[in-house]
Amino acid sequence: MKVTVAHLYKKLEELDRDVVELKKLTDRLASDREYSPILKETFLSEMNKLEDQKSEILKLNVSSTESVTKKTAVTSESKSPTPPPAPEPKKSEKPIRKY
Repeated sequence: MKVTVAHLYKKLEELDRDVVELKKLTDRLASDREYSPILKETFLSEMNKLEDQKSEILKLNVSSTESVTKKTAVTSESKSPTPPPAPEPKKSEKPIRKY
């Protein structure tokens, strides 16, 4: 599966943003509520999952496709270039009147 570095970078930004939002939610929880410990535990668990996803993305090997594009550019330059066909002028349905 091919994924661009830009997509991975965007995903990393998304993961970081989600971690920050979960941290804010955790900090805003009232500690005197019955449900607070459960929610805090859940938020921390989700933050750990997001951090694990982030570390998995950062472990990925990136291969350059630059050599492939250079090879195709060299082979296409070695062939005789053929000019692209000229576009046909568009015909309007109504005649154009010049005053």
